[in-house]
Amino acid sequence: MPHLCSRNLPKKPNVNMPITERPLTHLVIPDGVNLNAGDQIESFQLVSGPETLFPCFTWTLEFPFPHVYRIVLAGPERPRPPHDNANAPSTFCKFELVSFDKDTCRAMFAFPYPTGQSLDTSGLDNDTRLELRLFWKYQLFTEVWERRGRGTTETVTPVIRDLGARPYALTEHGIIRHWRLDRSRVHLGLGEKAAPIDLTGRRFIMHAADSAFYDAHKTDPLYKHTPFLISTSPPDTSGFQGSTYAIFHPTNSVATWDVGASIDYPSGGLSKQYIQDWGGLEEWVMIGNGVAGVVRTFSDVAGKPRLVGRDWLGYLASTVLLADLPNAQEELEKWPALCVQNDIPCSAMHLSSGYTHDEETGEHLVFYLNKKRYPDFKRMVRIYHQAGMKILPNVKPYLLTRHPDYKRLEDGKGLFFDPLTQKAGRQNLSNNAEDRNGDGSWADFSAPETRAWWAEGIKGLIELGVDGIWDDNNEFFTRDDEILAENHFDFGRQVSYNDGSRIKTGILGRITGTEVMNKGSHDQMEEAFPERRVFVLTRSGNPATFKYAASTWAGDNYTSWHNLRGSQHIQINSGLSLMQNTGADVGGFAGPKPTPELFVRWVQLGVTHSRFCIHSDGSGGKLNTPWMYPEMLPIIRQHIKWRYYILPFLNNLMWQSHLSAAPPNAPLFYGPFASDPVLYTPEIMRGFDAWLGVGQILVAPQLHEGERARKVYFPRTSPTDQACYFDISGQVDYRLFGSSAQERQEGTSMPVFRSGEWATIPTPLEYGGMFAREGTVIPVGRDKATLTALDGPARRYTDGVDAELDKESGGGADGQVGVDDWRGVLIFLPPPSSGLHNKVYEGEWIEDDGISADPSTYLVKIRYWAENMDGSSAVRVQAKAFMTKDGFQPLWSGRLFVFLPEGDWRGVVGAQAGLYPNQRADRAGVGAQVMGQFVVPVEYVL
Repeated sequence: MPHLCSRNLPKKPNVNMPITERPLTHLVIPDGVNLNAGDQIESFQLVSGPETLFPCFTWTLEFPFPHVYRIVLAGPERPRPPHDNANAPSTFCKFELVSFDKDTCRAMFAFPYPTGQSLDTSGLDNDTRLELRLFWKYQLFTEVWERRGRGTTETVTPVIRDLGARPYALTEHGIIRHWRLDRSRVHLGLGEKAAPIDLTGRRFIMHAADSAFYDAHKTDPLYKHTPFLISTSPPDTSGFQGSTYAIFHPTNSVATWDVGASIDYPSGGLSKQYIQDWGGLEEWVMIGNGVAGVVRTFSDVAGKPRLVGRDWLGYLASTVLLADLPNAQEELEKWPALCVQNDIPCSAMHLSSGYTHDEETGEHLVFYLNKKRYPDFKRMVRIYHQAGMKILPNVKPYLLTRHPDYKRLEDGKGLFFDPLTQKAGRQNLSNNAEDRNGDGSWADFSAPETRAWWAEGIKGLIELGVDGIWDDNNEFFTRDDEILAENHFDFGRQVSYNDGSRIKTGILGRITGTEVMNKGSHDQMEEAFPERRVFVLTRSGNPATFKYAASTWAGDNYTSWHNLRGSQHIQINSGLSLMQNTGADVGGFAGPKPTPELFVRWVQLGVTHSRFCIHSDGSGGKLNTPWMYPEMLPIIRQHIKWRYYILPFLNNLMWQSHLSAAPPNAPLFYGPFASDPVLYTPEIMRGFDAWLGVGQILVAPQLHEGERARKVYFPRTSPTDQACYFDISGQVDYRLFGSSAQERQEGTSMPVFRSGEWATIPTPLEYGGMFAREGTVIPVGRDKATLTALDGPARRYTDGVDAELDKESGGGADGQVGVDDWRGVLIFLPPPSSGLHNKVYEGEWIEDDGISADPSTYLVKIRYWAENMDGSSAVRVQAKAFMTKDGFQPLWSGRLFVFLPEGDWRGVVGAQAGLYPNQRADRAGVGAQVMGQFVVPVEYVL
């Protein structure tokens, strides 16, 4: 790419040799620029000076947000990376040049101070002042320091510092960056990376690959491309933690993040380095209060997660085996009845690609319909819709040379171009026939003809009645950075070189295809059904992909206890990287059939993840289903029904993810728990406990074969925090296990655990391991699939078919679908013996119809506390609902059923005792008492 010099420089000799790594030196202030201390500026720039080996480079510093700075370094053959991964604001912040010395090449800048009009989600308080120090005498390097306090109590500490001897350098086609490394810090993020959760001391490739049957602790890369690295420090003995920072490179080119895996002693020893294979540098650095602060800020930069439809939060079925059978439609049509027969609620079926296989050869042909396997596709969809289940078909972005549309795309420049053969780039691709591969090409989504072809294919599926699109096998692994893309976009992107000339995939980034493929699927669904919430599931992705895809998963995992454990760490880092509706294939996609014990433990973990799907690849007849082990079916049923029981709680977590980027599944040291030093110890960091809703449900699963007890630590927010935790798994008589808990609810075997303590917990096979923290509010509903409305999109599917209500809900069908006409709330107060009265707890949740593209909301706020009534303790609960005029009103509105922890014998003042017909609080295993459910009225506030 051409780059205009900002000054005339002496011509340097042409060195015809590849650059392994050459430092970029001798940058200077541009001619004619006059700066003085105290100036308020919008950007600061340096350019190549007369002594440099590499002329025509420009380095620019800007502050898009108060606690975020951006560096752009570009020059000849290294343009600013083309991307759509970062959403820069229309107006950047002005910042102060605190000091400036042109002769010694030093400057210091104050971070912009947040105002009422400025966007700042960092969580930093007003007493924290940040400054950026810049040095450019020979090599250019930066440091960020924070000041806290004033006068004699002021402290000044470093936050992030370049490696002074090796900060910026050029590689053959790209850039390399080095920072100092503090090995005491914890490093997180980078999207979907292998366990353990702390990335320190390891090296990762920023690239998406089809990594089927991967090792969840070792394999790299996996399926995603997310160059977003978080660095946070454990608190010291005084509780001081210092600011957390995150670095984001929005490029789509292949890169490597070395988080202290290598050591360069002469250059300063321990360091972390980012090596970008192609192009110039765009670097966003975010400073925040703890991990939560930088995650929220990252969502301002990259975009908040999409709002996921309510039905996609239930049990999602999936299997390759059934879709590939000669009588696939016949077998798939039996699925809804099997769910009813086994009393397993189910919300959707993923339709694997077997529906697209050629009738004669078995080859995969995307958008082709195998009418021998599926003689009446619309009938199959109708059967699922009547049963209240959605259909999500699999589509793949490549064509075998024998595909009927191959020549169309080849002639229309819709396939990647190979400069060596001067033809469409070809490689062996999976074709699902007996030889498992075939000659084919990746579709180039930067080409208008490919986007048009894809739109036609998606429209064809929409006409068949499908409810979403499953974008699969979309890593676009063309294997050669010299392969050319058409580079012709008809829509705006943040940075684009849309000049009509082909571009190397090395600089464009292969993952761009993933992003634009998902955009194509999303746009067609949105155009067809603008009133409905679009659901696109993708296997691969970069940050921009999730502007269009609502959900993802951790790819084709392998069945083992080892991978079950690793999936928890992958889940957490994915959530911190804004992939907040995700999970792993429960039971393992490939490999051996899970043992009964392994399958139970995987389900117990899976129901606590933001996405819950049981899947399998069909090899050797492998078919993971909830009823695969009859002796385990009661346990599996209990946990799947628990998933539906807390669906209102899960739905609210997805709302919080959408509004504020709060991850549904988070590490224990997230948010208010960041100051707990125990949470950074190896025992916790290499363990598998996490939050389901930060500070609400502590998930402490048993993930080791044959073990029936384990230690659990209960996080605290401060050294004085003594909040209680309540076991809500509801399956254990602790008296049989000699639990170390110090308190128990009166008259029951249920212990109460305290913040900051360890306890040994019994984990029989039935036990899921979940603890609600004192003050939590958990809204619950029926333990089955339900409708939020009796008509409209919440009941009527895109093909015009209405879900049939079961007999219990007043319908005539012997099916699974009920009505969401009942709402309970679990609340958690300290035991009466604690003597804690009048401490008020508050919580809230959002309800909506679960389907509308622009939904009206119904906000419920709860306040509750214990108080003395005539010498005895009682509980008072207040409930208020806030809704917009003519907005959504749930079918249950008007009253709430209140549940206290098991064994809490107190009454609720002013409430009526009651038990909703056919609704038992302990039916799904939640430890709420059956006798003594209290109905409280809901006050409406318009």
